[in-house]
Amino acid sequence: DEYEGEYKSDLKHGIGKMTYRLRGEPKEGESQPRDNYYGYWEEGRKNGEGVLTYENGDLYSGNWKNNRRDGKGTYIFYSTGIKYVGEWSEGNFVHGKWLFPNGAYFEGDFEANQPKGVGKWVFANGDSVTGEYGHTVVQENVDAPKTIKLDWTTLDEDH
Repeated sequence: DEYEGEYKSDLKHGIGKMTYRLRGEPKEGESQPRDNYYGYWEEGRKNGEGVLTYENGDLYSGNWKNNRRDGKGTYIFYSTGIKYVGEWSEGNFVHGKWLFPNGAYFEGDFEANQPKGVGKWVFANGDSVTGEYGHTVVQENVDAPKTIKLDWTTLDEDH
């Protein structure tokens, strides 16, 4: 890892830029992108405002607390153009808008970075619908990872 910036008591502190090591091996003849963080540090941890650009092109811009996304922030998924804009807690998206490139968005609460509870879908044509997302944890077998199945119940149609 490479760090350029301010220190206090031999710890990253103040404004700085961190370029993280490569994950995995680059293909021959190609340079593999790295994660880059530019922002505030406190006692060696990301704290305050900062921007992290991930090796896959994703980007998070917003507040950090103890190396985790925390407070107001925006996460952009490079491959799809989908965005989370809102509140984060301990690295997870907890409330805000889930915006799609076609203009549609969902606004409400989230758990485990998935919509949960009462929220509202607004579509590009202006139509909207209020409903509630539920979560069901699914695990095919004891060796398989757990996944979350989303269940939507329409509460009213706002048109």
